[in-house]
Amino acid sequence: MTNTTSDTAKPVRRPQHARSSAARYALVNATLECLRDIGLARTSISEICQRAGLSRGALLHHFPHKNELLVASYVTWIDSKLNTLEQRIEAGASVQDEVRAWRAQTRENFPMSQEFYWALRNDADLRERFNAALLSHTIGADMTRLPAHTRIDASPEPSLTRYVIACFMRGLCLQELFVRDPSIPDQAFEHFTAMLSAYIEQPLALQT
Repeated sequence: MTNTTSDTAKPVRRPQHARSSAARYALVNATLECLRDIGLARTSISEICQRAGLSRGALLHHFPHKNELLVASYVTWIDSKLNTLEQRIEAGASVQDEVRAWRAQTRENFPMSQEFYWALRNDADLRERFNAALLSHTIGADMTRLPAHTRIDASPEPSLTRYVIACFMRGLCLQELFVRDPSIPDQAFEHFTAMLSAYIEQPLALQT
């Protein structure tokens, strides 16, 4: 009897750079999950590794310092926020429509934002690493790429205007946590929107 050996297909091994990218992606996603689900204080290296399905050694290979992983996660998260915001705002949107989109986006992300703000406030090393990352990433340009072709883009300084909007929305979300009269933040929002619309849209109407 002749024994025949059947060729078994060997598993295709992905290139090293693809495996490395996949591992970094898994670690960043696991970190963001931890921050969302359990908060910064309880986010440990062990918890991140367990959620990512990777060893502690793999994590340290890609991110030798925990703060490097936090910065990479923060940058990825902000980039995702900006992309989502861009999709929410239609071309030609009025000032009111765009500002409402900013408020909805900020409200949804504020709990996660608080985790990052607290971390940056209390960790000088993390703050320094994050500021350095901003210098080499597109999000460091603030709002210059977001969004496009709305009424705000016709104003003298659209990027600065959107920076003011972002700051106001974060402050409003903070106020909503402890305001005595829950109607006050909505009133403040409408007042802010009316002032911004008057500042941008009335001069535009006079020019036409």
